[in-house]
Amino acid sequence: MSKTIHRLSVEQLAKLFTHLAQLESAGLPTFQAFAILAQTELELKKPLALMQHYLTAGQPIAEAGFKAGIFDDTLKTLIYAGEASGQLATVYRRLGNHYNHKNARIKKVKSRLYLPILMLMIAIFVQPLPALINAEISGFRYLQVSLGRLLLIGLGMYLLISLPTIVHKLGFERAWHRLQLRVPLLANWISKRQINEFFFILSLMLESGLAFADALPKAVASIKNSILRDKFIPGLKLCSSGASVHETLSKVSIINNPMLHMIESSEQSGKLAGGISHFTKIEAETIGLQNDALAEWLPRLLYSLVAIWIAYSLLNSPITTVLPSNI
Repeated sequence: MSKTIHRLSVEQLAKLFTHLAQLESAGLPTFQAFAILAQTELELKKPLALMQHYLTAGQPIAEAGFKAGIFDDTLKTLIYAGEASGQLATVYRRLGNHYNHKNARIKKVKSRLYLPILMLMIAIFVQPLPALINAEISGFRYLQVSLGRLLLIGLGMYLLISLPTIVHKLGFERAWHRLQLRVPLLANWISKRQINEFFFILSLMLESGLAFADALPKAVASIKNSILRDKFIPGLKLCSSGASVHETLSKVSIINNPMLHMIESSEQSGKLAGGISHFTKIEAETIGLQNDALAEWLPRLLYSLVAIWIAYSLLNSPITTVLPSNI
């Protein structure tokens, strides 16, 4: 059976790992747990069925999920380490919590954008109404203008959302990553989140029993921005020489001093994984506040832009001509 890629959404990953943590804690055998998931989560039925095929063939969970296209390299490594150390339920639970929080943030932003988008759609149909009422345009032309604008905006949004995939397929991914880091606000936004994600993955790998020298390259590989990944090259070179964790990561210019101090103290106390995990939770709270601010202000910005557009359109339309002449 050939490998098929099933890219799961954040919501699907959250459901998958939350249910797996519950079933693993209940002591259910792996194959039975995935069989239950395939029956209860219809959206995951097809990829889980493929994964069950590999499990039946005797493949480990990590390898079966990877071959089925459900797990990427990072998840494969995490689950393999969890299997080897007997901490699979812990790994599932941590991943479930991680993706649940991420999914909640995404849903929060989306839910607050529904009304501004609805207002924009109404505005698109309201804006050419004066011309229709004045008989300056036909009903067909009115629909053509309104629906045309709606389709144009929809196409623009689709292209914007698909931009990372498009630039990857065209081979311009590195140029796109470089551009991301040259826009000050965007660069800080991306760097903070991807570095925190890196440390989350690293701490989870260390907690699962993976040695730092093995965990570091795999955690670095989870960083999506290739320019950020390159910042770790000095540390990766030093890692194999037997240097301490603090010495290794101090060579990475994008890791700040507070994080380095925490790593040094945690390493000396023998609680490196716990220290990194604690720091990532604190950083995640800060990121959460920023996300809340975005969810609060982005709809307001859209409301303002739509309101300005409507006002401008009305002021520049011959509204008085639609009134009766005896007024």
